[in-house]
Amino acid sequence: MKFTRFFTVIFLLSNFVFSCKSDKPSDKAAENAVTLGVAADFDYLNPLLIQLSLSREVCTHIFPTLVRPQFDEKNGAVSFAPSLAKSWTFSDGGKTATFALRGDAKWEDGKPITSHDLKFSYTLYAEPQVASTRQHYINDLAKNADGAVDFENAVETPNDTTLILHFSTPLAENIVLDHFYDLMPVAKHVFESIPPEEIRSRAAELPIVAGGPYRVEKWSRQQSLTLVSNETCVLPHPGKIAKVSFLVIPEYTTRLTLLKTSKLDVLMSAGGINPKDVESLTRENPEITICSVKDRSFDSIVWLCIDGEAFRNGKKIKPNVFFGDKKVRQAMTYAIDRNSIVDGFMGEAHATVVNTPLSPAYKSILDSSLHPYNYNPKKARKLLTEAGWKPGADGILEKNGQDFSFTLVAPTGNARRNYAATVVQQNLKDIGIECKLEFAETIVFVQNQNEYRYAAAMSGLSAETLPFQLIIWGSNFEKSPFNSSAFQNARLDEVIAELGKPLGMEKQRELWHEYQQILHDEQPRTFLYYFDELEGFNRRVKNVNVNMLSVLYNLYDWEISR
Repeated sequence: MKFTRFFTVIFLLSNFVFSCKSDKPSDKAAENAVTLGVAADFDYLNPLLIQLSLSREVCTHIFPTLVRPQFDEKNGAVSFAPSLAKSWTFSDGGKTATFALRGDAKWEDGKPITSHDLKFSYTLYAEPQVASTRQHYINDLAKNADGAVDFENAVETPNDTTLILHFSTPLAENIVLDHFYDLMPVAKHVFESIPPEEIRSRAAELPIVAGGPYRVEKWSRQQSLTLVSNETCVLPHPGKIAKVSFLVIPEYTTRLTLLKTSKLDVLMSAGGINPKDVESLTRENPEITICSVKDRSFDSIVWLCIDGEAFRNGKKIKPNVFFGDKKVRQAMTYAIDRNSIVDGFMGEAHATVVNTPLSPAYKSILDSSLHPYNYNPKKARKLLTEAGWKPGADGILEKNGQDFSFTLVAPTGNARRNYAATVVQQNLKDIGIECKLEFAETIVFVQNQNEYRYAAAMSGLSAETLPFQLIIWGSNFEKSPFNSSAFQNARLDEVIAELGKPLGMEKQRELWHEYQQILHDEQPRTFLYYFDELEGFNRRVKNVNVNMLSVLYNLYDWEISR
């Protein structure tokens, strides 16, 4: 089976390279098409189900969005512009939001996109059987006496072009706009005949009906995705490039070679270009330009705080034998030489070591008083001793007959995380911990992490907006899918709830400081660094706006010079 899969990948790549070689250069220049290389396939192309950040980026160009975020690089602020909603108002102290929708937006099959599609989709996001990663956004809506969302009254659709949302408590405007931007609708006339419990299990066969600038022409899982311009789109207009193809190429060196030889127009995802390749790449390939995205994504090691098996087999919450103890998690962070990882792979110009998930871009709310967890193996050993871990006869730490031996899992196709994993393995060996390494295909990795099967995982997030920071955590971790450490903290829950309300700047700053202090002390993840995403573009691709929000931010405005 392993040989068959390997042969299939080589066969597909060979065919792709051959087909590119057979094209005359003039044909490629004349074709209004772009090819992007990515490290892993999309998990889903259904906004109800997506979890991977790249899938989300692509879905924002396939499906309608209520509003459109804009990033001001000068002051680091995110604002929102019209999309399906022409305008909106907030009232009742932040408990009601009213959106006036466009009346000319259509699904690709010609049916109008209406407020009823939105309301219907919100009910699906809330369905436990759908198990959306964005289910908790819906929990802000007004509830009935039983504590369930009262969709009949919480979401009003008096006509096709009016959407009124009622919330159980006052919410900050940017929280509402950020969350409901993410809650992209699906077509009611298509999905109303599909039982909610079948949406996830039948995902591969369900139609992808577009309402955005692009529609899906073909998706071959683990191979490629082809989008074509949606000629009826008014959100904001059909994609200017007629065809956009994503080619799944797990091996970084292969992606890089194809970019150098103009077989790829764009190399993105998994951190894009290795920083150590940038100088030679731009010197030897002047047709390639590098677009840098700073302070958007971080890498971390997720420490599972609970016994995953006990939770899967009866919902019992028991401390993880290794990482259920805060002192052990703190020791892990002291034991890992994060600066060595940065220096060895990215260089200090392309990464910033951090101790919480908050991006360095948000300077006004960063708590600079927090100690930096500098590399200190001696301190790590002391904390482990205090936690009851002592050297055994073979030099491996042990406690109550249990060796401190675990597996750290990382996704395939990500050279940066794989390099970091090898450094971590050696660092932990130096203090008497056996850390075995395992690498898993991205979709399998995400699924197993969601099921709490990994005691430790080399994982990361694109945490580009402050509202997203508020959904990473939550003691009800079954409804907080990004809380893959299953970390519980009642005070953090309270702080997050407060930050979702309309607040003055000083109160916001105070709460954001407490948010950082709790996570800094508890270390549910060892936060490694925020890194620069260096995306490679052939210069024939014009009008690209890569920013903190998205690499594909204005894909519909990209053009090809001919």
